[in-house]
Amino acid sequence: MAETKTGDRIIQVILLILIAAGIGVIGFLKNPEPAGTGAPGPGGQGGQRPQSAQTAPSGGEGQRSRPDPAGGNAIAVEAVPVQRTDVFRYIRVNGDVTVDNSVDIFSDTGGELVSANISLGDRVSKNEILFMVDPSLPGQNYSLSTVRSTISGTVINLPYKVGSKVTTGNAVATIGDLNDLMILTYIPERFVATLTEGLTADVSFDAFPGEVFKARITEINPVMDTTTRTLSVKLELLNRDERIRPGMFASMRLITEESRNTLSVPSQAVLSYYGDSVVYRINDKNQAERIRITTGLTSDEQVEILEGLEEGDRVITQGQSNLTTGTAVRAVDGNIKE
Repeated sequence: MAETKTGDRIIQVILLILIAAGIGVIGFLKNPEPAGTGAPGPGGQGGQRPQSAQTAPSGGEGQRSRPDPAGGNAIAVEAVPVQRTDVFRYIRVNGDVTVDNSVDIFSDTGGELVSANISLGDRVSKNEILFMVDPSLPGQNYSLSTVRSTISGTVINLPYKVGSKVTTGNAVATIGDLNDLMILTYIPERFVATLTEGLTADVSFDAFPGEVFKARITEINPVMDTTTRTLSVKLELLNRDERIRPGMFASMRLITEESRNTLSVPSQAVLSYYGDSVVYRINDKNQAERIRITTGLTSDEQVEILEGLEEGDRVITQGQSNLTTGTAVRAVDGNIKE
């Protein structure tokens, strides 16, 4: 009987030990490291949490950076000074070099062109014999007929060869005065209101890259072509150049308005801000300032400045997308990608 009681006590003790051990395990799982006793963290004593960027102490790593007066955090931009230049408004058109004074030569009789005394580019005089035409028909024999030039000039067109049949209605040659060249162009209807005689143009030719020739409008056709909705315009070259020949293709910048010796900035410097024209100017503290301006004549390259800027002011031409008034900037060379 005593042995039974002793065995019961042993079982009770074992159960108590198991219960106590279970409670300890549960507590350990809930709190495996007592506060202040864990492994040291990267920022100091174990168990401490690192401070966030928002609560970092003043002057520490989490503090927001400010513009460096030396320009270390300044935004790189391109800038140019406001200068006095000539600003032009123009339209781009193409044309062909032709002879202003030219005459078609016709034969008095139809027949076979049996001889030619000229070639393209030859100089001829008035009444000079150019061709001989045989008007004979089969079974007949007529005297040869002469074809003479009606003016002095240069042969610029010979549509027929010896042996060809010609008629009185077809020109056998064209004689022109190469000292009187002009450029023929066609202006679209939307630009007609800007045209007046005397307007000048900058002309370039593929044959002479990099060279610019001056021309002036001398004649404006009063009637518009109803098919193409264009108006034919003639321009004379102001300086005769022997290299320029009839038939050459001309690219022109026809100047319709101009403002001489005026304040201007590159067109890429001017932005629109809530309906106003503005630029960003660099002040003496190397900060950007948004300046409202009044503009005048505008072209693809330049904008005339009527109010808001002075000569010598530095305006930003590239890098404006990230700017506001007070932003620190530094001007650099080269293209800045925004």
